[in-house]
Amino acid sequence: MILNESESKKILSKVKEYSKADSFETALYGFNNSNLRFALNSISTDGFSDGLNLRITSSFGKKSGSVSINKIDNDSIKKAVGESEAIAKLSPDNQEFMPPLEEQKYSEAKNYSKSTENLDFSSRASLISKFFEETANQPINSSGYWEDESSFYSILNSNGLSAYNKSTLASFSATIRTLEGNGSSRVQNQYIDYNRFDISALSRKVLKKSLDSVNPKELPPGRYTVILEPAASADLIANLIRFMDARDADEGRSYFSKSEGGNRVGEKLVNEKVNIYSDPYDEKCPSLPFTSDGYPRSKTVWFENGVLKNLSRSRYWAEKTKQDIVPGHSNILMDGTQKTIDDLIATTEKGILVTRFWYIRTVDPQTILLTGLTRDGLFEIRDGKIANPIKNFRFNESPVNMLNNVVEIGKQENGVGSETDTLQIFVPSLKVNEFNFSSLSDAI
Repeated sequence: MILNESESKKILSKVKEYSKADSFETALYGFNNSNLRFALNSISTDGFSDGLNLRITSSFGKKSGSVSINKIDNDSIKKAVGESEAIAKLSPDNQEFMPPLEEQKYSEAKNYSKSTENLDFSSRASLISKFFEETANQPINSSGYWEDESSFYSILNSNGLSAYNKSTLASFSATIRTLEGNGSSRVQNQYIDYNRFDISALSRKVLKKSLDSVNPKELPPGRYTVILEPAASADLIANLIRFMDARDADEGRSYFSKSEGGNRVGEKLVNEKVNIYSDPYDEKCPSLPFTSDGYPRSKTVWFENGVLKNLSRSRYWAEKTKQDIVPGHSNILMDGTQKTIDDLIATTEKGILVTRFWYIRTVDPQTILLTGLTRDGLFEIRDGKIANPIKNFRFNESPVNMLNNVVEIGKQENGVGSETDTLQIFVPSLKVNEFNFSSLSDAI
């Protein structure tokens, strides 16, 4: 369910009316989600879901209690406020309690598209039909998913802060396998405005790569020059950003810790070609312009010319260390060039093209050593050309090492990793030396 700013504030004001706590924070979230699924080369289901959820946190001194409800009427709100206050009185003091923020100023958000919100079933079906037009009469099995969602997030607290944001996001994914099951590939893009999709181009790409991946040969594990397509780059870069917390670094629990104490902000840690940042107002992938408790977001540079510029810092840790608050990422961008993937391949004498990764897990958080598998199209490069498909690998690699070994950077594109969910990411394809593949995988 979507409520406008006035409607949502009216509900949140009920919490203020019923509250007897020293302080409170309340948030209202709602969504309308539509989807269209296809399998075995035809549309199989369409669906719709909606929701409305109210979260209330009441505090007495440093004692806090929270309650969430999805029945939004006066009696339910009053009861929930009372329950949150009862929980708070039973709770121990939170030694890191931060009082609600005072009123803040926000710039106009850009993460909403009216055209996406107004999509109907026939429009979704028309989009998916472009996929079938490009893949018709091929020896394949295809499956995929279209999803578009409109949502809002509204907050109010006892110190006068009030904020509201309405957003949209559309996503298209498709997987194609050959009938024999010996070739596979997958694509996914997601945008605020669905008009940015080129379904036909995505369909041609996934079809070609699936057919090209048939009957892969075996290469020995080892260290290779690799070209990571944006989906693969996105997964590794997003995993790196998740470890970039100032408190972890200051307390000596992080790759970004100094051995003598403090953190490594200001040090050159990766290749000078690397520039990574977050910006909720970026036109390509705008995001929620404030944090869950209402602190305004702005552009944050994480790496500039290879130098670590910032680590995320909570309100509590900023106050304790007497430094600035640095909200965590709401999107991720990395500067690119005008080079295509074909351009990167053309300059590669011997290497491997990686379509995407999956099942990524942390091996050692102190060094940000990750492990995972390649999937849906892995190809050997020889003399500047794709030579043949190869069997998948398991990798053991740190994204810090990966970014330090960058030799060429491609175009900045929408990158949806296997584990990046709805996070908006625009990163380039990357040519990287000495990427460590530790063992073979029989998966397609």
